[in-house]
Amino acid sequence: MLSTLIMALLAMLPAAQGAQKPFELAPGARYDSRIPSLKDVIGHDFGEQISTPEQIAAYMKALAAADPDRTRLLEYGRTWEGRPLILLIVGGAGRISGIDGIKAGLQKLADPRSLAAAEADRLVKELPAVVWLIHAVHGNEISSPDAALAEAYHLLAARGDAAVDAILQNTLVLVDPLQNPDGRARFLAANQQGRAAVPDSEPVSAEHDEPWPGGRSNHYLFDMNRDWLAMSQIETKARARIGLEWLPQVVVDLHEMGGESTYYFAPPAEPANPYITPRQREWLQSFGKENARHFDARGFEYFVREVFDSFYPGYGDSWPMLQGAIAMTYEQASPRGLVYRRGDDTLLSFRDAVVHHFTAALSTLETAARNRETLLRDYLEYRRSAIAEGEKAQVREYWVPAGVDGSRAIAFANKLLEHGIEVRRAEESLKSGATVLPAGTFVIPAAQPAYRLLRNLMEPEIRMDDAFLKEQERRRQKRLGDRIYDVTAWSLPLLYDLEVVPSATPAGVRTRSVGPAPLSMAPSPPTAKVGYLMPWGLGTAGAAVEALRAGVRMRTAGEPFTIGSRKFEVGTAIVRTSDNSPEVLAQFRSIVARHDVEIVRLDSSWVDEGMSLGSNEATLLKTPKVVLAWDAPSRSESAGWARYVLERQFGQPVTAVRASSLRRLDMRRYNVLILPSGSYTFSEEDVRRMKDWVSTGGVLVTFSEASRWATGERVGLLSTGTELRDGRPAVEPPKDEKKPAPDPKKPFDYDQAIQPDRESPESVPGALMRVTLDREHWLASGLDEEIQVVVEGSRVFTPVKLDRGRNVGIYAKKDRLLAGGHAWQNSQELLPQKAFLIDQPLGRGHVIAFAEDPNFRALSPAMQLLFINAVLMGTSR
Repeated sequence: MLSTLIMALLAMLPAAQGAQKPFELAPGARYDSRIPSLKDVIGHDFGEQISTPEQIAAYMKALAAADPDRTRLLEYGRTWEGRPLILLIVGGAGRISGIDGIKAGLQKLADPRSLAAAEADRLVKELPAVVWLIHAVHGNEISSPDAALAEAYHLLAARGDAAVDAILQNTLVLVDPLQNPDGRARFLAANQQGRAAVPDSEPVSAEHDEPWPGGRSNHYLFDMNRDWLAMSQIETKARARIGLEWLPQVVVDLHEMGGESTYYFAPPAEPANPYITPRQREWLQSFGKENARHFDARGFEYFVREVFDSFYPGYGDSWPMLQGAIAMTYEQASPRGLVYRRGDDTLLSFRDAVVHHFTAALSTLETAARNRETLLRDYLEYRRSAIAEGEKAQVREYWVPAGVDGSRAIAFANKLLEHGIEVRRAEESLKSGATVLPAGTFVIPAAQPAYRLLRNLMEPEIRMDDAFLKEQERRRQKRLGDRIYDVTAWSLPLLYDLEVVPSATPAGVRTRSVGPAPLSMAPSPPTAKVGYLMPWGLGTAGAAVEALRAGVRMRTAGEPFTIGSRKFEVGTAIVRTSDNSPEVLAQFRSIVARHDVEIVRLDSSWVDEGMSLGSNEATLLKTPKVVLAWDAPSRSESAGWARYVLERQFGQPVTAVRASSLRRLDMRRYNVLILPSGSYTFSEEDVRRMKDWVSTGGVLVTFSEASRWATGERVGLLSTGTELRDGRPAVEPPKDEKKPAPDPKKPFDYDQAIQPDRESPESVPGALMRVTLDREHWLASGLDEEIQVVVEGSRVFTPVKLDRGRNVGIYAKKDRLLAGGHAWQNSQELLPQKAFLIDQPLGRGHVIAFAEDPNFRALSPAMQLLFINAVLMGTSR
């Protein structure tokens, strides 16, 4: 067989100083032949080939069928492309037969508010510790799914192994073999198409070098290891439900990293999230030391700390950590194929990578089994102490009113429910000092088991350690690069642009629980004589997209107006009965009932102040026909975020066209073109065609680096530019420009002499910054005067002049700029009152440019509303 030939050839390849060691999954292990091996079911052995998603599912089914007394196989969800997400639960026969009771006991342990001490003690003595092994959230991190198959096989087939017997008796093992089947399938398609007759170890060979977008991300090109905060993807939502259903005490998220490295396990690098407890950090040390003992015994290299931190709460390890688990990331150097040649000419094989992950997972299971009762007792104490901290906190409750866009408040409450946070709703008005909030305000109590996660989600800023920041400042001054691994701010109220009233005392009014079912806002509206008004917002935008596709004629207000005592702002949607047939209106009423929309019935079109409903300022919306630039050179995540937000958040169809094929597209069929962030190099003819298309009524929307491209001298789509670190324009200086000669009378200034002549602004490490909006402009519809945006990068755009366009959004003044997270001093000096969102008319069309990506990780509904406003309203203005 070909696979046998390949493995024979692999065995002949040189290692560091000699022949490859014989393959051994677990030294000295004896296996029961009644449990099928991977080769029995699939045709290749562990680590011999890269198993496909279909083979992984088939083997897990075979194991469950072979040993039903010690397994349960669950399909817990489906990917966007329809592939199953599976979970194999492994335990002793007695554990599996009582699995429903175990789950009920874990739920009691996780919420000790109504748990008697004797009952808690009984549960701790009797329950198994739950260990959740989750593999390959990144589809091109290939070794851990095959390691998962080996883990499951070893637990079921090993005989005479005291460590395995203890694991089956003392733990319940949840094996999720493949978190990202869609990404893995994409990687394998490229790998197999590029694979040589004999595996090629050359790092840049076709079998290792993935084409755009690579297999790391899911169908919508999201990095799902950052999605545990936004929980935007159906795969992440499904996994979170598993986490909240089984409430594990130990979680391991198995990854891969660059092939030149070795193996990483806990403890993590600094900074740590401040809501990780000292006891959890002790456990990270304990698990790390046990892993080290096993790796040392087998001669495997490893490292700890150094790189991967646990600060951002949206990782696959930090989210369960903040629920009370001991959660860890493990990283194996990736062969990105069957064999990889490192820089020192040693070879890393896929088989070796599988064995390393298998060894770390088994070590973790042994440690958990040996410490079952202590882990359960510490988990109980974590949940108890979280409640106690909430009871003593300065903020006892968070009150969140509907504000200007009730649909955003509902989306926020639903997001908290997905995180396992308790949410209530006031049935009476609330009062805090002079502040009175209406009935219907959301009330989030601090005294709950997930309090530490709640603090992470609610607070404007989670502080990094001062010593860590001081060290990063030192490195920054020497241009060594900081070691801030991910974003530094993520407050959900700021991202949703919601008012939060922190209350030092409980509300003292009637409230009702609103979970776990998703919330909705309004029933289907009654018929009206004249029509309907819908204040613009997140829900209205979604309803408008669907209504336009159904043939509803809808207008939006270009100016504010008042009817009775109610003021309606710019962007208010207007649907007149005279514009629509009774059948279309019936369909419209059905549509708005499916969205979280406030709808106001009109029996008269008289307005008391402001724009008349029959004014030309009430602009008829056109159905957007959207093209999205796809493939290189666009940044894959930016393209995927935009496509997801359009298709799934708002139901807006979008045609993805490869950037290299845009010149072949008949743009007359479309009225919106979106350029995600990317390093575009369109020809002069391409740019001319783009300008001609915009001038005839098209809308060009650019994000971050695409906006920088649009300012280029040879492009000229935006009449502005970016700035350097010292505030000068980022344009090439004249070739004959002379530098001033140094003054010989002044002493030599070494620090000044080594500063670069031309340098980009300092990069902002994912902070939240305030942006002031021009509410008279339709792009700001549905939002108030100030929102918070995610800033990540080094782009600084000079505001456009009044005669060329509108600066719809500018960064706030310095004293109000930073809303959360960290930004270096240079950024805080440069960014105030610089452009965030520009609308530049061109003929009958518009160029709409965002300085940052409004769809960043699908985190911010407020930023997404700006984006959909550009898509929906731009073609009508």
